[in-house]
Amino acid sequence: MASPVPPTEPASERRVAPPLKRHRTPKLAEVIAADLRARILGGELKPGESLLGEAMLMEQFDVSRPTLREALRLLEAQNLIVVRRGSHRGPVVSRPDVWVAAGAVAIQLQLRGATYADVYRFRMVYEPVAARLAAENVTEVGVARLRAIIEQEQAQVGDSRGFAEAAWSFHSVLVDLGGNATMAVVTESLQCITGRAFGRATQSAQDPVDWQQRSVKAHRRLVDLIAKGDGRGAEAYWSRHMASIGEMEIGSLASQLVTELGE
Repeated sequence: MASPVPPTEPASERRVAPPLKRHRTPKLAEVIAADLRARILGGELKPGESLLGEAMLMEQFDVSRPTLREALRLLEAQNLIVVRRGSHRGPVVSRPDVWVAAGAVAIQLQLRGATYADVYRFRMVYEPVAARLAAENVTEVGVARLRAIIEQEQAQVGDSRGFAEAAWSFHSVLVDLGGNATMAVVTESLQCITGRAFGRATQSAQDPVDWQQRSVKAHRRLVDLIAKGDGRGAEAYWSRHMASIGEMEIGSLASQLVTELGE
């Protein structure tokens, strides 16, 4: 007896293997740039140090001058090196400014229709935590940095733009002292993006000078808590303070979309 023939699967139900993804082979210039980038980010090559001259780099990587120059252009575009034409030192390693990251973040915020009030609400989430971390990692040097900025704020009372810049410095240093690198980078980026907008918000307050004096007083109180190592107290106080200030900040910034960087 013949074996039964399996039924034929309808063409519409036949499984079609997904097409294989083609992975682009990186260009040689990209490979060289990646190698140098890893050495820079890994600390082997430090800011201010010179790379080898073109001839030596060409020999080291066994590539032509056009390929090497393309690799250097990639690194220069990422602000990892500075190429000085005609210099005998060769490309110099540089440290990218936070504005590089801020520019990319600003574009993403614009694409999503974010407002400056959105930025402040986000800060309300993590800054109190940063205040607690700063208290838990308190040092005399750190406290001195914060107190010095407060004196700068006091000197700028009455000058909306100057006060806003000093106040943002306080926030940036506060987060930096918490020891969380991610928070620090985010805060510095947001400072670049929203610094002027928050300065205008301060100026639009009913009594800008009184508002600035209240901010200085709040900053002094926070630093006192940090100096005592009172992490929970610092977190709770800063949460209340930001919520209180937020009533004015969020109201004036709710309809303002994040626009061009620094505007």
